[in-house]
Amino acid sequence: MSPKSKLAIVAAMAVVALIVVVVGLASLAPKSKPQSVNELPVANFVFDVNNLTVEFNASASIDPDGSIANYSWSFGDESLGHGAVIVHDFADNGTYTTELTVTDDKGGKNSSKKSVSVSITVEPAASGPEALIEIVSKDNWTVVLSGAESKVREGGQIVSYAWDFGDGSTGTGDVVTHTYETNGTYTVVLTVTDDLGATNNTSVSITVTKIWVPPVEPPEPPKNNAGPPGLLHAIEDHEERVDQNEHLQNSLDHLIINLERWLDKHADP
Repeated sequence: MSPKSKLAIVAAMAVVALIVVVVGLASLAPKSKPQSVNELPVANFVFDVNNLTVEFNASASIDPDGSIANYSWSFGDESLGHGAVIVHDFADNGTYTTELTVTDDKGGKNSSKKSVSVSITVEPAASGPEALIEIVSKDNWTVVLSGAESKVREGGQIVSYAWDFGDGSTGTGDVVTHTYETNGTYTVVLTVTDDLGATNNTSVSITVTKIWVPPVEPPEPPKNNAGPPGLLHAIEDHEERVDQNEHLQNSLDHLIINLERWLDKHADP
């Protein structure tokens, strides 16, 4: 082998040895720390429904390796919102799919959906009173009327009874007495009001007639002055004073009847 060939082999071996040394030294150098991976946040929320108004609360959402920077809402009715706690008013009854999206401080995102049912609750209106009229009695032109049987809702009470007697007169009270001035048929209206201010009315037709009774003429005293002197004197005394004291008329009538009985008893057979 020539001296040049030997020299070439030695040089090649030296290069290989140098490469081995360099690679070995590189393997001994400290390795760089790999960059950590961001953990995604967890979206979670609760809600409280009041008719069509809902309060959403995303405070239960967490980020394991940081903090949540943003809360975004899609309420399912084409409305959007932002914030950890938010109140939303829906326009109509229904069930809506609400979605919460949370974003952490490193840009990681996560979402959660829930169905929210809303409806407006309308309390039924309390029924009002019912007016009823009872004709208790009629005596010529005088009538007695009662509204005491008028009905009212459970737990309520009637606070006013207003009467229109149909002749221009009015009255109040659950039982009333009214005297008309002429014969006729009248429409009586009763309006009742309960303790909530609700009213109701009803009506009834009443025909009244005053029966005319002709006065009874007292018997004429005998013209021949026959009879017991004391009885005749009493009759004469009553006749003189009856114009000044109308209460003596009954006594006079009684005396005359007694005189007639006496005359009948002592009449000639």
